[in-house]
Amino acid sequence: MDLVLGMKDNHPQEVLKKREIEFKLRHLFSSWGFEEVETPTLEYYATLQKVIGDELKERLFQFINREGKLVCLRPDFTTSIARKYSSDLIGKNKTIRVFYDGKIFRYPSSPLRTESELTQMGLENIGDNSPAVDAEVVSLAIIALQKSGIRDFAVDIGHVGFFRGILNASGYSSSFQQKLKAIVKAKDFIALKNFLENNSPAEPKLVSLLLDFPFLRGKKEFLNDINDKLPRNHQITDSLERIGKVWDILSDYGLEKNIWVNLGLIRDFDYYSGIIFEGFSPFSGSPLLAGGRYDELFGIFGQDRPACGFALFIERLVEVCEKSQQDINQTFKSYTIFYPSEHRKAVFILTQKLRKQLRAVIAQEQNDVPFTLKLTDGFKEYTWTNINWDTIYEQIQEVIKNG
Repeated sequence: MDLVLGMKDNHPQEVLKKREIEFKLRHLFSSWGFEEVETPTLEYYATLQKVIGDELKERLFQFINREGKLVCLRPDFTTSIARKYSSDLIGKNKTIRVFYDGKIFRYPSSPLRTESELTQMGLENIGDNSPAVDAEVVSLAIIALQKSGIRDFAVDIGHVGFFRGILNASGYSSSFQQKLKAIVKAKDFIALKNFLENNSPAEPKLVSLLLDFPFLRGKKEFLNDINDKLPRNHQITDSLERIGKVWDILSDYGLEKNIWVNLGLIRDFDYYSGIIFEGFSPFSGSPLLAGGRYDELFGIFGQDRPACGFALFIERLVEVCEKSQQDINQTFKSYTIFYPSEHRKAVFILTQKLRKQLRAVIAQEQNDVPFTLKLTDGFKEYTWTNINWDTIYEQIQEVIKNG
């Protein structure tokens, strides 16, 4: 019997590998203080049409339910989570850290991508718009790939504001910008060249920059190299500055080997507003993960709230990962660390040590408070301030030992 177009059966070994990856990622996200949530498989079309672009609307699985309303299989989790927490957080000022695991449904975006049903596992950090949170989310994406057994990969980091700034500097009409964006996103270099040569009203220097757009990729030094070639407006300046700040934090974490600046990066969803990123492997023709900052999404549902997150595509990870096992038969203890930026590197090393012991750790950079660490085991709470960095790890281990 034929399968529905875009659907796939998985044999036992594939399912086993998926479960192994999900197992590792569930532990990883929990150890960073994220809690699992579930959202419905179906959403009203009226909910989705507020936040997704015209191109993605054409890829929705939709039908009329018994109420006579148009409903859709969810195309992603972020929109559903924003809908949920926009109402849950009314009048509250708190940070939410959640993760999810489930199916999404979209018609393929190109003949090269055949999947219509995908398993996504990802997370959302809601309530903080700082570069430190951007960097935390990207670092978690990198570690998630490593935990999944991926050895050869790169995470490209861009910013929505860069492309918007280029388009605003061009003076192009809105319809022209949308056509240009679709071509750049598809990475169709020949179509891009023909489109600009035949239609572009912009000055030659800007046309040349747009033709180079798919190749604007490099390490941090690349930001300085390209600076003289760029038009000047606040969107371009702010986006490059934000990328630089996030890069510096990731460099402090020792993760610069795996990251690249990619100013030509464009995401499928129109709700992104800041840093965006994708993870790639030479063994897969599609991104292994994708994410970014979407500070404007919650406002569409009536409750302004900054947020940043990412999603991994589990089936794509299975294609390139190695099989492994992991034991989780230990009891979690919860740590919350508040630290000034000068201790960033030391805190990162400390949290990695604790997470390897299957401890849940939340680290928050706050320059207006002294270094503080709280340990909770469900019954007792310990608090340290004015930490001695030479002995802090040993002090924590002593508390754990004595229970």
